[in-house]
Amino acid sequence: MGQAFRNSANTAAYLKHFARQQEEERLRRDRKEDLTDDAGEVLDFALAVISASDANELRFELDLYGTGTVAALQQNEIELLEAREQVEKLLLKAHVMPDGRRVFKTEDGTRVFDEYGKELAEEVIRAEDIDGRSPRWETFSAARGRVDALESERAEIIAYQDKLDAARERLDSGEMTRKEFDDLRDELKADMPDAVRAQIPDMESTQKPDASADAGPAAETLDIPDDMEPVTLASRASAPAYGR
Repeated sequence: MGQAFRNSANTAAYLKHFARQQEEERLRRDRKEDLTDDAGEVLDFALAVISASDANELRFELDLYGTGTVAALQQNEIELLEAREQVEKLLLKAHVMPDGRRVFKTEDGTRVFDEYGKELAEEVIRAEDIDGRSPRWETFSAARGRVDALESERAEIIAYQDKLDAARERLDSGEMTRKEFDDLRDELKADMPDAVRAQIPDMESTQKPDASADAGPAAETLDIPDDMEPVTLASRASAPAYGR
């Protein structure tokens, strides 16, 4: 009788242990399924095509940024033409070498540079041989540097315009996902050139963290007409290149 009781107790203990293991295994499966479902929901949300409301919101931002890009290009063209004219005026007043090069002596009258920035030895030309009324190298170098900065700014604006065009094409395809939508909005704000940012109300004060005072000339804010057409490839303004 005692042996039978012990066998019965052992069996009951085993069955209880087995039931506990089964319950723990069920709980593990349930937690795994819950995590899988959550991950699936996140993935489905990221891959889901954006709503019409989201598309309209992004289209409005693209049009706003495009308008700012056009204004920035127009402002850049005005400043670039003025900067190039200044360089040409200085070249016309510069000392001319027999080979046609225009040269400038420094403010301290000790060194001579040609219009391309190459320093010339005294055997080629002495600083005292250049009329003191001619433009100095520092003045010409600053004027030429402004042209270079404005040309770099223009290239940056046009590259951003290309990004806007590509974003608009993707949006018009009707296949933009939620992840693309979120990433693109952040990217367009982060990559916006300061020259464009300065043309958009409420964004001029949000300069990029790495913007520096000497990165390029600041653009004056233009009055943007309400009926200005959104920027497209065909709307780019052009400025004549400065030949060196």
